[in-house]
Amino acid sequence: MSSFKITMKDNSHQGIYQLETAIRNAKDWQKFWDDKNGTLSLAWSESRKVMFATQGSSTGPKWPGYTRQEQRYWLPIKRWSLGVKTIQPGGILRWSARPQSTTKSGKEVLWPSFCLVNDPNYIYKVTGNHVEMGSSVAYAANHDKGVGAYTRRTSRKKSGTVTIPTPKRPLVRFGDPFIDAVRDAMKSLAMMQASGAKVGITSNEFAVRYLMSVGGQP
Repeated sequence: MSSFKITMKDNSHQGIYQLETAIRNAKDWQKFWDDKNGTLSLAWSESRKVMFATQGSSTGPKWPGYTRQEQRYWLPIKRWSLGVKTIQPGGILRWSARPQSTTKSGKEVLWPSFCLVNDPNYIYKVTGNHVEMGSSVAYAANHDKGVGAYTRRTSRKKSGTVTIPTPKRPLVRFGDPFIDAVRDAMKSLAMMQASGAKVGITSNEFAVRYLMSVGGQP
């Protein structure tokens, strides 16, 4: 899971904005985050599509390629199952013959759980001033943290087994596009507050300061 904290950071882990003032003066941010069909949930799901398509590089360092063990023991199974001779670019963590596609293939589980808001495994949960985003697919955390392993027989003719460790391929790094979407939503909120609208933030001083910090005019 990914929990959005008060401090938003970019890929180099340098602080961008401290939203403590707004959080302190706001009683309920549920309307800001909205539900899974809202603007920010859609921004999150779109950022995940780009993440899979770029193999992680849109949110930070690119995911590692297939390891030697994956190439030897996992890829043959994947190619056979998908009915392809080669795995196309963008195929890591996708179960699709056309991994650059933005639609779910028949057997996919992981990709839609992050990218499609109507998928039963898609998580976007708002509780007060806290929002949780991610996937309820059990093995998603294994890929995200690089833990666990896959065990299979070495071959049909031999009785031995081989264990293939799961490489770390982060799935819940925010990435600049999603952070920008949150910043834009905050800017709109500050503009509404500065104009006198009741939007949950009670500090007009924060609204003015935020607009100035992003180059807007109150």
